[in-house]
Amino acid sequence: DAGDAGDIGLRFGAAPPDGTPTTTSTVRYPAARYAFTWSAADRAWRVAMDGREARATDTGPLTPETVVVQRVTVRPSDFHDRTGAVSPYTETVGEGTALVLRDGRAHEARWSRPSTASGTSFTTPDGAPLAFAPGQVWIVLAPR
Repeated sequence: DAGDAGDIGLRFGAAPPDGTPTTTSTVRYPAARYAFTWSAADRAWRVAMDGREARATDTGPLTPETVVVQRVTVRPSDFHDRTGAVSPYTETVGEGTALVLRDGRAHEARWSRPSTASGTSFTTPDGAPLAFAPGQVWIVLAPR
């Protein structure tokens, strides 16, 4: 039985007045690479995984309006797969830095999530709420 969706802390609205014009941002992991390239025609970020454009079979290229690269602590967990490879544990409670990509610009940001019961808030470095572009949001958890 589904209930009402809860507020997870994301805010949508006008872009902050600053930000650095950015055409591409890449996040690298030990075994994967994600690139986000601004498409003025789509007014969104095109996603590539390991050098290949990411696509949905029914709608075409994946194009989130906002991409958040949330820098988090990643450490080994108590879990591993059958070959012995350890699964990472990503700490999303606490605070840290982030990069918010929207409208062809990159905005340095801060994130805060006081507890597992609360949502994550994103602010400018001086503490003002940082609104995301209306539409799809991708939050990428990247190692600090």
